[in-house]
Amino acid sequence: MCGFHNFADGNFYKKAVPPSEALIERARKIESTMVGDPVPESAWQVFFSPVCGAIEWRYFERMFQSRQLALAYLALQAPSRRMRPAASFRCQDV
Repeated sequence: MCGFHNFADGNFYKKAVPPSEALIERARKIESTMVGDPVPESAWQVFFSPVCGAIEWRYFERMFQSRQLALAYLALQAPSRRMRPAASFRCQDV
């Protein structure tokens, strides 16, 4: 898994955005509740950083699934960004 490459443009358009601590923490928490062998620490370091390294497919699947669930969880926990307009209809006697 390589998240950083030395492209000719110096990665000007391809900068990696590191994951938030909340995402990492939630993904690891979700993964720890899954049935099966836990993911080793070295695999987590490769998965969430721009370093190159190999991850066993079974561990990658667990981490990828836990990351997806963590993203969904955090999205649901985030406050709504859309402002709802106040009600503008009023009943009046004519």
